[in-house]
Amino acid sequence: MGEPLLLKGAPVARRIREEVAKDVTALKARQVHPHLAFVFPSADGGARSYAESQRKSCEAVGIAHSVHPLPEPPATESLVALLKALQADPGVTGILLHSPLPPPIDEFAARGAIKDDWDAEGLGATPVGRWYLGAPGAVPATPAAVLELLSASGIPLAGKDLVIVGRSAAVGRTLAVLALRDRKGPTVTICHSATPDLGAHTRRADVVVVAAGRPGLLRGDMVREGAVVVDVGTNMVRGADGTESLVGDVDFASVAPRCAAISPVPGGVGPITSALLLRNVVACAALQFPE
Repeated sequence: MGEPLLLKGAPVARRIREEVAKDVTALKARQVHPHLAFVFPSADGGARSYAESQRKSCEAVGIAHSVHPLPEPPATESLVALLKALQADPGVTGILLHSPLPPPIDEFAARGAIKDDWDAEGLGATPVGRWYLGAPGAVPATPAAVLELLSASGIPLAGKDLVIVGRSAAVGRTLAVLALRDRKGPTVTICHSATPDLGAHTRRADVVVVAAGRPGLLRGDMVREGAVVVDVGTNMVRGADGTESLVGDVDFASVAPRCAAISPVPGGVGPITSALLLRNVVACAALQFPE
């Protein structure tokens, strides 16, 4: 095959941010000011970096942004108190709770403390019910980003065989449900890193989405000629020289030559995920302050 189409997220993310900026302007005209509160473990360098990137993204579209390190020492009770205090603040309209959370925090209890209309990730019980049924509200940004990337690249899923590698609530399972909301959607199979003979499933797929958190999990001999591959993995690996780099779950060098289209890491799904989180913040504000 020739060179595959690279599914780059930047142009899609740019378009979404432009739409979000218009929505923010419309909200502000009604005296509604979206504000995202980012709660994160202060010792997590990756979380600090993500907080800074989100701050810049928020500023670019007119959304206020604040960062809130977890109380020390980490405890479920103190984190829940912080989350409740943020929701009592009339200036805060959305909360992003970075995970994984350090022990002994009960993440389920912490997320349960975030009121439905403040959940910018769309992973609480009521937000899940909303997007499951197709109602307005926040939708988990990463699986939504996969669908946005495919749609913007002119790759329809109707009638296709879609294999998802990864079963997390944040990506794999949610992506399956979102893809199936279209009555002409794909036939969906969910696998994971422990699926026996994983390649037997991925080789029959028209589209493979990998979100297992395992560097190099998908190899060239595991995809058929002309497949579309979307890599959602974000793994930091250390090279022989000691430097760290970000890689996906796909062995790009062996998989890309067999593909019709493939997303790179970084630069594929990631930028769209960040843009869709901004859309979720707007959706939360709109739910709290309906016209």
